[in-house]
Amino acid sequence: MILLSLLVVVALVAVNALFVATEFALVAARPSSLEAAAAEGSVSASRALAARRDLRVQMSGAQLGITVSSIALGILAEPTIGRHLESLADAAGLPSGVSSTTALVLAIGLVAVFQMLFGELVPKNFAIADPERTLRWTVRLHGAFVAVLRPGIVVVDRLAAMAVRPFGLTPVDEIRRAVGAPELTALLDASRDEGLIESFEHDLLTGVLDLGRQTAASVMVARPSVVAVDRRLPLVEVEDVMASSGHTRLPVLDRRTGEVVGMVHAKDLLRLPPEARDEPVPLESIRSLLVLHTDLLLDDVLQGLRRSRSQMAVVVDGSGSWVGILSMDDVVEELVGEIPDESE
Repeated sequence: MILLSLLVVVALVAVNALFVATEFALVAARPSSLEAAAAEGSVSASRALAARRDLRVQMSGAQLGITVSSIALGILAEPTIGRHLESLADAAGLPSGVSSTTALVLAIGLVAVFQMLFGELVPKNFAIADPERTLRWTVRLHGAFVAVLRPGIVVVDRLAAMAVRPFGLTPVDEIRRAVGAPELTALLDASRDEGLIESFEHDLLTGVLDLGRQTAASVMVARPSVVAVDRRLPLVEVEDVMASSGHTRLPVLDRRTGEVVGMVHAKDLLRLPPEARDEPVPLESIRSLLVLHTDLLLDDVLQGLRRSRSQMAVVVDGSGSWVGILSMDDVVEELVGEIPDESE
């Protein structure tokens, strides 16, 4: 008889463990991992994804299973084990009243510890350590339980939903894991601190996120610091400016108006004949520049430079006056750090 009682205890604790593991795994499992496994033909992963899309009912089913198994454990296991312990206490010569009380307390304590350890903590740790695999293991049995008792589970779930609505809460059927840039930055910081990614990878990824928060004005070279050449300047002097500044690309200005009329590139000058060195740079060698506004975000700046296949742009303010020059290098440096220029 004692063996049967122990088997009942083990069975009820195992059932409780199933529901506890499923409950934690439903919340912790990553959809991306399950979707990848489902795409490879895993039936259990497909079941797990379906369960996560029906989260409210599945969680309510897990809670119902935990409650029923715990109550059954208290009703069936504790009195049965208590009687056997009472017999042992009587055999040890304890008074009748003391033996029954001692046996009951010991029975409750033993069952509670066994239940907490193997019915709660162990399955919880399994689910947290590997939620996707745990859910794939448990979802079939749990799904069968929910399918059989679904009408009752739905009623209980709706009652629970009604209970939280006065607090301004609306229950959801699926956990959404989409996060914004601040949350992604925090995750990247944690991954770097734990050694999961290198510092360079961290800086690169956080730099990408920062592109959506910085503007063209934050990385441009301001107008007073721009190295530029007049469009009437002889070619030989333009080459001297390039040599002294270390830049292979220079904005071209109309000194009379102060406006930027384009850009000159060193490789275009190399194609000109020697006799042109004392002449101004030909108009056909002056490239047009992309025009960007100061408040344009850097991710849009990068897209604009790529679409126009340009390495340089002129930045204008709200009135249309140019206030600075921006290059592709300025944007890339926000991702990978400072890049030595040609002179270095």
